[in-house]
Amino acid sequence: MSRENPADADMVPDEELTELLADAEGTTPEEIERGAAELEIAPPEEATVVDE
Repeated sequence: MSRENPADADMVPDEELTELLADAEGTTPEEIERGAAELEIAPPEEATVVDE
């Protein structure tokens, strides 16, 4: 018997999420992808920790 993690049940695949976001923003999935590529977010392990 396979047990599904409850958190996994609510996950949306990346492609579907991109389509939903594009629809909500009135743009195309391609525009969403281009915008995401321009963000250049560093992986967490490369982040600089700042103490405020």
